[in-house]
Amino acid sequence: MYAYSWAILLLPLGGCAFSFVAETPRRAAQVCMGFMGAALVMALIVLGYRLAHETTSVTPAFSTLNFLSLTPDPSETTTFPSTFQVAVGMRVDNLSASFMVLIPFLALVAQGLGSAMLDRDTGYRRFFWASSLLAAAMIAVVAAPGLFQLWLALGVVTATTLVLALHWWHRPGTGTVARRAFTVLAGADVILLLVMAFVVDKLGFFIGLETVPSGGAFDITDFRLLDPAWQAAAHSTVAGLGYRSLAIFSGLLVVAALVRAAQLPFTGWLTGLREAPVPVLGAISISLLGGVVLLARVYDLLMVTAHALSVLAVVGAVTAVCLSTACLGSRDIYRLALLSASAQMALAITALGAGGYSDGLLIAFVSAPLSLLLLVTAGSLARAYRTREIASMGGAWRRMRRTSLSLGLWAVAAGGLDLVGYDLVSTVFLNHFPNGGHMTAWVRDLVAVLAIAAMVLTALYAVRLVAKVCAGTPVAHRGFVAERLAEAEPRLRALQAWSAAATVVAVLIGLPGIAGIGHGKGRVPALTFSRWIYFGTSHQALPLSGVALGVAAAALLVGGAGGVAVARLGGARLWSRLRIPAAAAAAPAVVMRAARLGARAGDTLAGEVVALDHGLVEPLYDSPGEGVETVAWSLNRVRVRRLRIGLGVALVLVL
Repeated sequence: MYAYSWAILLLPLGGCAFSFVAETPRRAAQVCMGFMGAALVMALIVLGYRLAHETTSVTPAFSTLNFLSLTPDPSETTTFPSTFQVAVGMRVDNLSASFMVLIPFLALVAQGLGSAMLDRDTGYRRFFWASSLLAAAMIAVVAAPGLFQLWLALGVVTATTLVLALHWWHRPGTGTVARRAFTVLAGADVILLLVMAFVVDKLGFFIGLETVPSGGAFDITDFRLLDPAWQAAAHSTVAGLGYRSLAIFSGLLVVAALVRAAQLPFTGWLTGLREAPVPVLGAISISLLGGVVLLARVYDLLMVTAHALSVLAVVGAVTAVCLSTACLGSRDIYRLALLSASAQMALAITALGAGGYSDGLLIAFVSAPLSLLLLVTAGSLARAYRTREIASMGGAWRRMRRTSLSLGLWAVAAGGLDLVGYDLVSTVFLNHFPNGGHMTAWVRDLVAVLAIAAMVLTALYAVRLVAKVCAGTPVAHRGFVAERLAEAEPRLRALQAWSAAATVVAVLIGLPGIAGIGHGKGRVPALTFSRWIYFGTSHQALPLSGVALGVAAAALLVGGAGGVAVARLGGARLWSRLRIPAAAAAAPAVVMRAARLGARAGDTLAGEVVALDHGLVEPLYDSPGEGVETVAWSLNRVRVRRLRIGLGVALVLVL
């Protein structure tokens, strides 16, 4: 049965290939979506088979093909005592079986957006084959048996991201932001390549003496060989490999994962693409899962490296707070959607760093369709209002009732009802790594405070967005007549419904405290995500935490109330417009001044985070792309005839 998992990878590739021979762009889109739908069906079959055999699901199933095989010279046997092989294939475990269902579904929604919003666009065909190729690459990422295929698939993701980002290549500024995204993502690929070179140099001899894994080639980058090698190095049983080398490995892999997930300070490559069409943004947002999957696959290394998980938790929590604050100050609804998607991935990374392997993957699993729901809704609103400025929207509840309901569902889910906040807080409070370790007390307290702050800010900007869009009246501007504001077209409403349904299903799967029902063949597997995807051979004991549930509920209430207040009373002048009761007015002047100063500081912080992103972070990404453009322009001016003749003669002589 697991051999059919190859079809999940090959069907999107087939759709990409057959789209080039389709007669019309519309037929090419139908071919890509048909193949993607078939891949989704095959993924559901594999997942169902995996669920039916839950008792034996701890051991992954492997199907690999040799990509490269070399026999070392006698002088190289100190590095490779045996044949050097690199393999590609499919690793079917609980993690990959679940995410191989999620990725084709998200790709189908993104392609559905393309069919609804890119009609008669010159890049119509290109979007569909590029998004199919991106989905195939992401399936290869989650099913990668080793580090080599992970690097190769992420390289394909980088290339397809460039193709998608250049969808409107003829518009000014598109090339710059596309080159920026490509440069940053290619840098992450170079980091992974450097890690593989270190693996060959430091662990080649040790891994070469190990037993060949069953069901696969002797791939030096296979995770089944790397995981025991990390543990052996942590116990100082690998010659020439100590704590410093493990720290370098961990640091490089964490940086590559942060780049892939668009975390600070690498968020600019994603937010810079906000001028692209919504279907392109939806397809690219799927690739953010690659960073979380990378961390999950090298979790053994992070655990055996002292303080690596603690650093990861702090970085993720700080990023979540900063990105949530930037969402609060964002005026562009597309930019807010992209920042929100990145902030949700930051919460997943925080949970992974706090020892919650299952919780971190659950947050990523829930956040992916939730972020796509916001993008679909934002695209519907921007199309109806003919603007992406949040301040120019209003009155959607009266004229766009279904779209408003979709936006409201996203807001209450992102604010806390998707239980992401509960999962994160319970993981931090539990403070228990799968190998028995834990964060120090002050690190746990810091991560807990930052996580709660991120939850409050998330509820704040989510409710503020709903209040600004659904209430009030729209602002008149060129090309828009408020009286003609109408509900989104049926195809967009259907995509909103499908995204919302996927989010609800993901939340239900992650409900805590649900165990298996029955015994024997008639046993119903546990619905709880942590009992299905976990680290090692047994799942973590994650009891229902009343304290964490209360904290998540309080964060939702506080953030929701703050969002309504900010939307109604106008942000920077919020406190000056509040009607203070007589009892509060009698408070000392120092307290009142401190309250006003705190409110002003919060508003200033939101603006400064946005200004920092535009003024400091984005120029750091612009400079490599502009440098490449400058060099290319300089070389293009070299039109000396003798030089060209000389280069041609030299090329002929070399060949």
